[in-house]
Amino acid sequence: MGKASRREFIKKLLALPPLLGIGIKRRGANTFSFPIAQTPPSTPTAGKSRVVLVKNARVIDGRNRVNRTVISKMVNQAVMNLTGKSDPKSAWEMLFSPADIVGIKLSCLAGRPLSPKPELVSAIVSGLTLAGIPEENIILWERTSRELRRAGFTIRKSGKGVRCYGTDEEGVGYEDAPRFSGEVGSCFSRILTERITALINLPIVKDHDLAGVSIALKNMFGAIHNPNKYHDNNCDPYIADLNNHYVIRSKLKLVVADALIIQYHGGPSYKPPWAWRYGGIIVSKNPVAVDALGADLIEKKRKKEGLPSLADEGRPPKHIKTAASYGLGEARLDRLEIIRG
Repeated sequence: MGKASRREFIKKLLALPPLLGIGIKRRGANTFSFPIAQTPPSTPTAGKSRVVLVKNARVIDGRNRVNRTVISKMVNQAVMNLTGKSDPKSAWEMLFSPADIVGIKLSCLAGRPLSPKPELVSAIVSGLTLAGIPEENIILWERTSRELRRAGFTIRKSGKGVRCYGTDEEGVGYEDAPRFSGEVGSCFSRILTERITALINLPIVKDHDLAGVSIALKNMFGAIHNPNKYHDNNCDPYIADLNNHYVIRSKLKLVVADALIIQYHGGPSYKPPWAWRYGGIIVSKNPVAVDALGADLIEKKRKKEGLPSLADEGRPPKHIKTAASYGLGEARLDRLEIIRG
């Protein structure tokens, strides 16, 4: 076996599901062992090209206040359209089992104006309880508890009700040894690897100054200890590499993108001049499809407002096509089954 083929072999081996007792030594790295897998491997995105876009002008008012009744109906309608079920309970039961411990990965870096709305999160939690999941088996999480507080969430690590805390909380943290999928190794949040069996990715639809857009795929940067190592070359192929890792692929069950307010320029932080009160959510099992549709919304809005395209600004969201090339989902809009509600 030549040097190149040997290197490729090791990369593929390191991206495989963790197995009990396997220790792998890489040149220049320490020997480490993987923990026992929490969930069996799956094929999470194969054939999952259905994406649901639900809009309602009444869901958010001129002061960015969210109508709880309307957002709850939007979430349940989206899940019913996604699953083909005629009632919310059957739809949520099709996606989750009562035995699941569900982690909802939020995107709170931009602060309260451009983080997932608590009313949207509450609607998702209600849906999970319809599937028989106790609130105590639902964890809202981010990199830090500070980010969660700034976004309007209350930290709760124990007791009755939904859990909510950051990876930085005492007793949580990141794994001790890096895992690899691609060239960069990262230590994953123990919330993802040890505390949950199912993952909901809940990003914001927003512009990003390097990657072009930051939606579902990039939201997983908040699951690792070293996202700063993933930003070269418009974050490509690093975003796709990360999402191709087993620990994400095996647990991701649903993506609910908050498009109530879309930041179509000036991101990833909140910039009111380019914040678009869109009033929508994008729901799919497929993060690539969500990103493709979200990026298209941003590009069309930019064109309407007389802004150059993301490619013309030197930051095309090429990680979406790279993720599709890995088999993580469908990025071609004409190949997506887009259901509008």
